[in-house]
Order: sequence, then structure tokens, then C-alpha cells
Amino acid sequence: MKAKKFTFKTEKSTGAYRSFYDDIHYIKYEGKIVGSIHAKTHQIRLMVYKNDIMEDGNPNCEWKNIFLKNEFDSIPEAKDFLNRQFENILKQYKLHQQED
Repeated sequence: MKAKKFTFKTEKSTGAYRSFYDDIHYIKYEGKIVGSIHAKTHQIRLMVYKNDIMEDGNPNCEWKNIFLKNEFDSIPEAKDFLNRQFENILKQYKLHQQED
């Protein structure tokens, strides 16, 4: 059975220089990473398969990063948007899944 929504995982910065780095907010589908939410702009990035292997001039990779035009005021607002648009996103894009 396919998942009916995205899940999310926040990876906190660690180490002596953690204050210089933002937390990473991963977007997951079926337990695998398919994108992220930028910590400061709250912009959504998804990893999608290319329609044509040469569409970005790189024949060595079959997927690319895309950014959705929407920007949000908070991480929870971006997460809510993703789950409201879940079916539309899956219809429009073939998501590349990466192990975390």
C-alpha cells in the first residue's frame, strides 16, 4: 500500500560549529528522502526524474533538483502545504527516492 502523505525528519546540527549551520528538514515518501525544506526561506526542494537525460546538460544523472515557487512563513506551513498537495505533486512529478 502506498503512503498517503509525506513524512518529515529534522536533522539537528551537531559539533563545535553547530551554531554556524542550519538544521536540515528532510521530506520523505515511503520512508525515503525525496527533498527538503530550506531552514531560512522555507522553500521546498524536490528531487525529480528528468524527462530527457540531457535537459540540464548533465548525462551522468537521471534526476535533478527543482524548487517549488511557493515560499512559506514557517516550516509547519510548508509541511502542511506538501500534504495538502500530495496527490497533485505525485501526479506531476516522478520523485527520486534516496536512502537516508
